[in-house]
Amino acid sequence: MSTSTAPVRHRFSSPLTENRGGLRLSTGSHQRRPWQIGLGVALVLVCAAVAGALFQSSAQRTSVVVATKSLPAGAVLTPGDLGTASIPASSHITAMSAVGSSALVGQQLDTPVYAGQVMVKQMLSSAPQLAPGEQVVGMLLKGDQMPSVPLVAGDTVEVIAVPQPGQGSTIGATIGSTLVASATVFAVGPAPVNQTQYQASLSLEVPGVDAATVTSYAAADQIGLSLVAEGTK
Repeated sequence: MSTSTAPVRHRFSSPLTENRGGLRLSTGSHQRRPWQIGLGVALVLVCAAVAGALFQSSAQRTSVVVATKSLPAGAVLTPGDLGTASIPASSHITAMSAVGSSALVGQQLDTPVYAGQVMVKQMLSSAPQLAPGEQVVGMLLKGDQMPSVPLVAGDTVEVIAVPQPGQGSTIGATIGSTLVASATVFAVGPAPVNQTQYQASLSLEVPGVDAATVTSYAAADQIGLSLVAEGTK
């Protein structure tokens, strides 16, 4: 009688534990190193510090003086011409603080300003202040309303009533009558780009008693100037 043996059964090997080419898949959890945790905490703290600094900077604001209306060069500032606005604080800001806004009243502008513009010291005229009783009046002039020689600040001119084109009289005086015998040119500049019919924008220093009359004639485009004497301010 012959004896038979059962076939040998090969043991099953799981692919999760088999080492193929040196690669072993592990079911264990990854251990985070202490230095990685410290670095993450440090980055969080740095980001928080930067965000806090930016918030603090944006929260710090300062009150400055702004123009409440558009004004020509040579205008004398009044309380109604000035207002205040709040802007972010910066060491590079040269704007004039609202604390000293009262000191600007009575000062003369060296350059034109527009409504809402922040006021800086460089906008103010370094020329002597107006004499008591004097005012500055602005006007737009065409080529035939002023001398052919260029007018400059400091020139003395005569202000004359002239008619509008096609009219035989002025709004309140005869043609050629003198409105101001001696007025000083305070500032001269080009006319605004949207006023192509005019050649120059001019500010005149006139006696206060004549300011309203000159302003009315200037608004009606009935001002003519003749050069009396050249000079510099």
